[in-house]
Amino acid sequence: MPLKLDSVGPVIATRLLSLARDKQATQEITVRLGQPKRMPDTSDYYCPYQILGMGSEKIKYAAGIDAFQAIQLAMGRIGADLWALNQECSGQLRWEGDEHGALGFPIPAGQ
Repeated sequence: MPLKLDSVGPVIATRLLSLARDKQATQEITVRLGQPKRMPDTSDYYCPYQILGMGSEKIKYAAGIDAFQAIQLAMGRIGADLWALNQECSGQLRWEGDEHGALGFPIPAGQ
């Protein structure tokens, strides 16, 4: 049964991205990664994350058998979510670590 989260909890990492609206204006996008926590009633872990400033801003998560796997899988889900959002905005998302369009997260295979 999926978790219903209303907070990412303690934030362990953030990344700022920008969306070029026109030559003079940009919109700030923030990715927040929460601290992994144990799943209720199991020994597995989940890692919550949220993308603010674009899209639904819903708190999502990835689950793994331990905290490291939960983080790894959350990074992949963030990459997939950002890839989809970037497609919606004609590839205009940027991260200061790569001005050519890489967003610093794993992307779906084949993209």
